[in-house]
Amino acid sequence: MKDVKSTVAENLTQLRKASNLTQAQLAEKFNYSDKAICRWEHGETLPDINTLYALAEFYGVTMNDLCDPSFEATEIKDDGRAVFKYRVVITAFLLAALWLFVTVFFITGMAFGLTYWLIFIWAVPFSCIMIVRIWKKYDMPAALKIIIYSVFIWSFITGLFLHLLVINHVNSWLLFIVGIPLQAIVIIWQQIKRYKSIL
Repeated sequence: MKDVKSTVAENLTQLRKASNLTQAQLAEKFNYSDKAICRWEHGETLPDINTLYALAEFYGVTMNDLCDPSFEATEIKDDGRAVFKYRVVITAFLLAALWLFVTVFFITGMAFGLTYWLIFIWAVPFSCIMIVRIWKKYDMPAALKIIIYSVFIWSFITGLFLHLLVINHVNSWLLFIVGIPLQAIVIIWQQIKRYKSIL
């Protein structure tokens, strides 16, 4: 009888190949190195339980399938990609709903002689928060995380700066200096997570 470790390794390899993904492509999707994927597929080590669960969801199989020695990758359908597409559609729908709300709020304010144009600025960091929340269960590529976190930081600072300038008439341009170390922290933190996955 095959041990569970080698069974999972073999099934992970089959699933990746059946999905026409290279080790590097899979690594990018799950924020790991291709060396880590290679070690999983050779049975040298296994991903943690959360990553295994995410992989099973991605491929559209169960955890039992991953541990089943008789599992055949030909059994899988395109469910993993369907889940991914579903997440993309949900994200697009919720972002469209948020921006529709912002636009309606702005137009309604104009009807009463009020100009709430700042709401468009504040909608950007809220959009970033929404994206991160929707994709929390699914590991985004590190580069995409850096972009989203960076957009959040700079749009939040811009919103705060303009709010203080327009509403309170305070020129607080020094807020942008705070963005520099925050940006560095985001980049360094993503690199730490990347190297942690390699070790």
